[in-house]
Amino acid sequence: MKTGRRKLTLWSVSIGMLLTGNSVAEEKPQDHFERHIRPLLLAKCAECHSGSTADGDLDLTSHKGVLVGGTGGKIVKGKNPDASALFSRMVTQDEDLRMPPDEPLSKEEIQAVRKWIELGLPWPSDEPTLHIKSSEAPSDMHWAFEPVLQPKLPNVNNLRWCWNELDRFILERLETKKLQPSGDTERAAWLRRVTLDLTGLPPTIQELEKFLNDTSDSRVSKVVEGLLSSRGYDERQARRWLDVARYADTSGDGTDTPIPEARFYRDWVIDAFAADMPYDQFLIEQLAGDVLAKQHPEDPESYRKIIATGYIAMSRRFGNSKFASMHQIIDDTLDTVGRSMLGLSIGCARCHHHKFDPITTEDYYGLYGYFASTQYPHAGTEHQKERSDLPEISVPEDKKGEIESPFAWAVSDKPKVGDASVFIGGDPAKKGPNVPRSYLAFLDSESPKIPDGSSGRLELAKWIASSSNPLTARVIVNRIWQSHFGRGLVPNASNFGVQSPPPTHPELLDYLATELVNNSWSLKHIHRLIVTSHTYHLSSDESEAQHANDESNSLYSHFPRQRMDAETFRDATLATSGLLEQGSGGRHPFPPTEKLQYSQGKPFSFIFDHQRRSVYLMTPRLNKHPMLALFDGADANTTTASRGESTVPLQSLFIVNGSFVSEQAHAFAERIQSASKDYEHRIQTAWKLAYARPCTKDESKTAGDYLRRYIESRKEAGSDSNLAESEAWDSIARTLIASNEFIYID
Repeated sequence: MKTGRRKLTLWSVSIGMLLTGNSVAEEKPQDHFERHIRPLLLAKCAECHSGSTADGDLDLTSHKGVLVGGTGGKIVKGKNPDASALFSRMVTQDEDLRMPPDEPLSKEEIQAVRKWIELGLPWPSDEPTLHIKSSEAPSDMHWAFEPVLQPKLPNVNNLRWCWNELDRFILERLETKKLQPSGDTERAAWLRRVTLDLTGLPPTIQELEKFLNDTSDSRVSKVVEGLLSSRGYDERQARRWLDVARYADTSGDGTDTPIPEARFYRDWVIDAFAADMPYDQFLIEQLAGDVLAKQHPEDPESYRKIIATGYIAMSRRFGNSKFASMHQIIDDTLDTVGRSMLGLSIGCARCHHHKFDPITTEDYYGLYGYFASTQYPHAGTEHQKERSDLPEISVPEDKKGEIESPFAWAVSDKPKVGDASVFIGGDPAKKGPNVPRSYLAFLDSESPKIPDGSSGRLELAKWIASSSNPLTARVIVNRIWQSHFGRGLVPNASNFGVQSPPPTHPELLDYLATELVNNSWSLKHIHRLIVTSHTYHLSSDESEAQHANDESNSLYSHFPRQRMDAETFRDATLATSGLLEQGSGGRHPFPPTEKLQYSQGKPFSFIFDHQRRSVYLMTPRLNKHPMLALFDGADANTTTASRGESTVPLQSLFIVNGSFVSEQAHAFAERIQSASKDYEHRIQTAWKLAYARPCTKDESKTAGDYLRRYIESRKEAGSDSNLAESEAWDSIARTLIASNEFIYID
């Protein structure tokens, strides 16, 4: 790792002192280098041109690097400064070419470089590569690349406040800032919060009343265990993983051809959460399930392991021909693997060494080889309409109702496997040397032991899912934290690289990561820890002191109010209206497989709606579902770290005038009216269904007065009594769905 090299400008303050004084002409060659060139290279050049990830492969901190040059060729020609690119780039008037880019060299510095070239580039013989001679040099190790260690539990003054060990990390920071956490939220509000959080659905009236009437000490744990074992939990958590897996039911190329078998992968993810599949196994099967299935063909579940590699097969397709721009398909795979599993932007190293993280071009193509040795499936395009390369699966008879196809949208090893060549500048037409399949060298320089004839994906998967990998556990527990609090301890859930801000609570992050590994990689264990903590039970009310000293709430002094994401809003609305249907619905209503033939001029462009949960909606890449797109749904073309939260007039218009909300409000109103003939009972029912809490006396009075006025006005306009009453309850129902209290989670 060379992350420390980015901070070398810390020494630039003292450079001016070294660049003045004795005349350049009076110095010996080695003295000239030490007085003028060493500090100049370290202060002005090393930030970009040093180490294995040097820009343009030009290392100006090594003598060899200066002599050999970089991808643009040699930078020095003999002892002639005016013929040397090193000197000309420093004196050019073209700001796009001038180096260093941010601040031109002074006349004295330029003269020093000229003299250095004329002297024949003198360099200390005992130091082929420069290093900082200072006890204050910054550490090379970025926090995310440090090993995950079990942190010591912090000492806190108010230990009784802590319900579990997680709370101690939060309270310790609050006490340091002399901040008091908010009081506890109301019980009904917590129930709505945790139910929507874990399942994406509101609690039922029966669940609400049962919880409010439960006075036992175990009432919280009973709710949590019930939610964790529900199908709603499986569907909700699967949707979150599908965001980072860039799930879609279409190919994404010019025709956006449908993929009927894509849903098998979606259902595999849901079932994996249902079984609380250990997270390390969850990753391994998605990267190499086909290899595992080949090793154990007698396993009746082997077909499921093949389906799991839909994670790789989901890579977006490009162009209009079979496997057009295959390098882009693999690049999408690497980018997704890097961001979703490791929290790193690996794809940045495709054309050059990573600008910030210690990922080299060789690292990129070392990983590229695994997937260049992998056979991706073909959905059909305009110029090659026939589908091909879908692995065959052997589905047990009792499962053929769910999986009707003998093929999976999955991957397999190619007959001929091997290492990949570097693409010079990322151009597949310009092949460089072969790079052995490998891991990220800055994390593990050991060469993988890949069996003959294998792509090596299983070895890669086991390396990624290893407990010794410093990134994997940290990344997923941070995603889980984000799912509960709206943002992660690390703000960008898919970027733990050098440019990422450090975690707000680094010890808490490592505590959660070690808890995950020590508890058999159980994701449910981490969810359970968080939602049973005192921190998660805090009210969303903010005091003046909290606002003044923790305005961003980065210390979690209170619970952060959050807006429902698109799927939760849709599903909660369907649940409130009573129209939500259970189950997946099976195969999407695509045309028969043999008729899945589209062209660039006539791509697939349908939207198939239904009243089941949103995770089961058909997800196209090029033609988004209008409601999910309007409310910031995930972009199926790329891995999504977190949802946006836009507030635009179209959202309000959709709720006020849209047919979806109108239909749901009408069904909700009928549900309210069917509950009782008594207005007070109806109003209480409405509030419990919409807000998961009883209606207050003032609200009940206001609602009753509104209903009476509305009915009278409709009668005066000519409506009969029954129609007027129905319209009044429709109005109440729509108002509740359109309210902030419905769409926000407190």
